[in-house]
Amino acid sequence: MNRSAQATKRDSRDEPRAARPRPRTWPAQVGLLAASVLLLSLAFAPLNQFYLAWVGLAPWMLAVSMARSKKAAFAWGFAGAWAFFLANMWWLWFVTIPGMFVLTLYLAVFWAVAAIVVRGLLVPALPEREGTRSALLGVLLIATTWTAFEWLRGNVSFLGNQGLPWLYLGQTQSPLLLMCQVADVTSVLGVSFWVAMVNALLVVLYLNRARLRRAFSAAVTVGVLLVAIGVYGAFRMSQDTQYPGPTVLVVQSNYKQSNSGEKGAPMREIVDFHVGTTRAALQQLASRGQHVDLVVWSETMMPPLNDSALEQARGSPQGEVWQRARDEISRVATEFHTALLVGGIMHDDWQVRGDYILPQDRRNSAYFFTPDGRLSDARYDKIHLVPFGEYIPFKESIPPLYRLFIKLGPNYYEEYALTRGGKLTVFALKRDDAAQQPYRFVAPICFEDIVPSMVARMMHEPGSGPAKRADFLVNITNDGWFRAGQMPQHLQAAVFRSIEHRVATARSVNTGVSGFVDPVGRVSATVPAETEGWSAQKLVLDRRVTPYTRVGDAFPITCVAATAVVCVAGIVRDRRNRSVRSETES
Repeated sequence: MNRSAQATKRDSRDEPRAARPRPRTWPAQVGLLAASVLLLSLAFAPLNQFYLAWVGLAPWMLAVSMARSKKAAFAWGFAGAWAFFLANMWWLWFVTIPGMFVLTLYLAVFWAVAAIVVRGLLVPALPEREGTRSALLGVLLIATTWTAFEWLRGNVSFLGNQGLPWLYLGQTQSPLLLMCQVADVTSVLGVSFWVAMVNALLVVLYLNRARLRRAFSAAVTVGVLLVAIGVYGAFRMSQDTQYPGPTVLVVQSNYKQSNSGEKGAPMREIVDFHVGTTRAALQQLASRGQHVDLVVWSETMMPPLNDSALEQARGSPQGEVWQRARDEISRVATEFHTALLVGGIMHDDWQVRGDYILPQDRRNSAYFFTPDGRLSDARYDKIHLVPFGEYIPFKESIPPLYRLFIKLGPNYYEEYALTRGGKLTVFALKRDDAAQQPYRFVAPICFEDIVPSMVARMMHEPGSGPAKRADFLVNITNDGWFRAGQMPQHLQAAVFRSIEHRVATARSVNTGVSGFVDPVGRVSATVPAETEGWSAQKLVLDRRVTPYTRVGDAFPITCVAATAVVCVAGIVRDRRNRSVRSETES
């Protein structure tokens, strides 16, 4: 081999090494990952130090950019992500310790794969790589990549369900509503985009700290985009598009749950609490001259109330409790001329098994009682079921694995599995003036209200024109299994559904946080977590139909497509480089 070929060979090997930032020792990387975990954890609820999210992801990005290879970037990205999810989802410990570890490991994979792409985008931004991809393009593509993988994490699941859009980076900004209004175009993932963009800019500025002029265009562009987002937010928050809606009363019972599904009290006591608390609240409000149009009780608080279940259980002690619950709800509705939306279980399709007659169709449902005390035919059955909590996955696709889960679970496991709902329901709440159109609302149950695409399908029917098909949201939730940070994190995620669709939200949550969110995301009249009580408010409705309501996840899907192009281009480039290296060495 001649001297020229040897020089070429040596240079080709040394180039990636020279491109890595300093320092590159593992203690430094561990420190950077720890910094990200700490800063991001402080940024999310319940601590809500939102400004720390602007810098919180940067140490993680820097740590993965220091990795010596793609495999190392995956490992470092995974380690930081797993530590973050464990630090912020530790409350799953109260439900399932193995499940907590498995779920957090699974969620960390999305960060780990994103780390490979981020590393590939950051290396060309280094000062040693003069003349390669611009710093501006790198910053924008890193934000695009982060947004794409957050969307994938929330919408793709090997369990065959929706995914888990929990702890999205953009959710940290709920205290800074001015900068969150862009969500009515992009969903909450647009907020994730600009937060990730700021973090990426900080990393690029650090890597080019000796030659900041190289990153000048990136800094200017990010600044302009942030100003534009702020101006848009100010404009949307100042628009005069709101009008008064119905008065809604939400009840919070605070019954803790056990892993076996026990609600912490006999069903008769739970029914008595809801009826008594509601009656007292309605009487107190009536004494002030306030009429309540809708009362909301949280998820699964009531027993089966449908005709089939009551008929099947008639004459039994259990059936007496079920019938009494339905009768009491009807009496409250009639006495106070108010509608009620109550969370309960639906039982149907009865089959004989040994000495028992068991329902084969069990659903997590929202029952609607009209002001005249009638149980309406309109009922919403939960569609987005929680794996292992409400159904056991792989029953049809991998039966041996399904049977293993049944064997490892509690005795009731197979019998407890719920049936997925088949249709979306829009409830109609009649006004006192019969000449006016009734108020319309949809009722996502539990974690359904954290899934942007799920609520988007509820709010807009494809091909139905530009109008939204509901005036407000009602979320019924039972977070009684969890503790501490889970409840404020759930509320923080739910705030964005109001912004995305410019609708008010009323939340009735068993252990909290119950309360109200207005169409720009302001939270008010809350009942503190892990307390019992009630809250009432006249909703503010909004005439606006948002771009997100009309087009759904167009923005994050565009980010996914752009990231796919970046990945393909990177694979092609790597193969070409290997080919050139191989030819040179030969």
